[in-house]
Amino acid sequence: MKVWRVAHSVAKFHDFPSGPYNRHGVSDLVDCTPLYDMSSDHTTYRHPAPHWDAKLQRIAPHERCGFDSHEALDRWFAGWTGPLAACGFRAWVYEVPDEYVRVGAHGQALFDHARAELIETYELETSE
Repeated sequence: MKVWRVAHSVAKFHDFPSGPYNRHGVSDLVDCTPLYDMSSDHTTYRHPAPHWDAKLQRIAPHERCGFDSHEALDRWFAGWTGPLAACGFRAWVYEVPDEYVRVGAHGQALFDHARAELIETYELETSE
């Protein structure tokens, strides 16, 4: 299954590209203060954390967040791709065996990062 993810172009978290919510290692590279409001904006029903998503309920240590489609990624980060790109984040596409992916509401997906094979990475669309 293909999984789309927004992650940093350089910063890593446990040897995997760092995501936009934990931003591990990102602040050492660039000031991402504009992203602080994104976490507050993403507390609604449309942006549930995995533990609030009835289909996911938790995130295991080996799992990373992503999406089951390009469209789901675009909907989730609508209005934020400009600040994300300015802070060095981009889109990553992985192939992950189906049994290592859990899909929740709104296209959010959790996947075993050790089973993920990178297919491509591209710049986020910022013409919002």
